[in-house]
Amino acid sequence: MVVRTPPLSSLRKGFLPQIHHPLPLNRRESQHLLESITSSFRKNLDQEHPWGTDETPSNTPPNSKLTDPAEPPLTVTANHRPTDRHLRAILSNPLFAHPRTIDGDTSIRTASHKPFDVFDSAVSKGLMTPRRAAGFLATVRSQLLAESPDNLRQRMGVSGGGLRVLRWLRASGLENDLSFLSDPALVKQIIPFLYAEGLQEVAWTWLAQLAARATELEFENTPGKASAQTLFRLMSAIIDESSKPGSQSPISLDESFTALAKANGMLPHDNQAANAAVKSVWAKLSWASTVDALERPKPSVSLFEEFVDIGRPLNLPLDLAHLDLHHPTTPTPSTAIEYLRVRRQIVESVSNMRPRAQQRVLCLVLDAAERLKRTGQMAEAPWVERIKNAICERLNLAVLREDSLNSNIPIHNGL
Repeated sequence: MVVRTPPLSSLRKGFLPQIHHPLPLNRRESQHLLESITSSFRKNLDQEHPWGTDETPSNTPPNSKLTDPAEPPLTVTANHRPTDRHLRAILSNPLFAHPRTIDGDTSIRTASHKPFDVFDSAVSKGLMTPRRAAGFLATVRSQLLAESPDNLRQRMGVSGGGLRVLRWLRASGLENDLSFLSDPALVKQIIPFLYAEGLQEVAWTWLAQLAARATELEFENTPGKASAQTLFRLMSAIIDESSKPGSQSPISLDESFTALAKANGMLPHDNQAANAAVKSVWAKLSWASTVDALERPKPSVSLFEEFVDIGRPLNLPLDLAHLDLHHPTTPTPSTAIEYLRVRRQIVESVSNMRPRAQQRVLCLVLDAAERLKRTGQMAEAPWVERIKNAICERLNLAVLREDSLNSNIPIHNGL
């Protein structure tokens, strides 16, 4: 005999308990439930992210330098817990960012905001690379320059482009091994933005980290990784940017001298990569201090002398001889004359030199001749004058006549 199975609907009554949907919570009960959940959530997060040993609750606001200028200011409470910072770090991660609509009075940002939207979109999709970040910064700068060349550095600072890239570098982990610095285009673009935005200490931190890895960099030649050339590029960019004012006034080299002394103090002196970086940057500043000296105000005596002392072990006698002619208070031609006496074949060999070396030698002779005339050292003046004329003849520079030396026009800049 077949036993018939009763349908499930017939078992609902009396067998299964009656299901009642909960009544909706009133406002007070909803708030109480939210506070309970929040409290429980914070308690669990505090266990995973406890206060550090040197952390205490405080009213200190977060570092405004690392806050996106497009974001509204954070409300800082007396209980700025580690969990708050943890959640904020997640929510502000540029990898989760999406293009936003900018409203309000943002006249500077509005004209250049399209690259920011493209940048944020590429970051959120995982398509951003150091080279594309360099292109983003170059676009922002070119747009600001197209609007007006005035106050460019100030407007670069307001744009926040450097901070945007910096936040991406940190969120993506590229800042951890500094591999992004191997891209010369990004180094060239980001350092000016960091200085314009008041974030120059970030660049100095990168340099300190590279200095600590100087031995490793000396033997690194893998593409895409930081190397000895990376150290030079970063150091050069920092020192170049140190002397750029916000106006078009003549640029003093004092800040560059100070920056070089600071960088030289960071780097190990027994490391070939570090020494090569210092030598290259020092030689650039030496050129600016001599060949381009007419374009600049006189530097501080103490900073100039410290700069010269840094260069003494670098085996650059031509630079040192020329620098003595441009001491801000006591210029002397004696070192230049000694340099020329030791190298008696310099007139014959000058035509075989590279153009930059030819220009440097000629500038040295011109400056030495002028200094001898000003100081009335007539015994040496005719000899230096003959060398000057012989070098000009070798280089087919008959345009350099006697009256050129007394002209205010920097004739040797165009050679």
